[in-house]
Amino acid sequence: MQRKWDSENEALQRKCIDEIITRIDEIGDQPAGVIAAQDIIDIVTANLAPEIYNRGVADAKKAIDTKIEDLAIDIDMLRQSV
Repeated sequence: MQRKWDSENEALQRKCIDEIITRIDEIGDQPAGVIAAQDIIDIVTANLAPEIYNRGVADAKKAIDTKIEDLAIDIDMLRQSV
């Protein structure tokens, strides 16, 4: 099942997972603290944030395009018969 926030770029997703696994392995048997947790957040953000941002921009553009089409129809309906 594809979730809305899932990355469509499998290579990027795999890179992010590999970096997280590497960081967890570096921690070893120690409990993950705030610094390690922040490192993991940083890994995810650095790898996936640009794709998520671009998807948001595309969604915003699509919403604006739809509104412009609706406005064009509304304006056309204002025309009077000649």
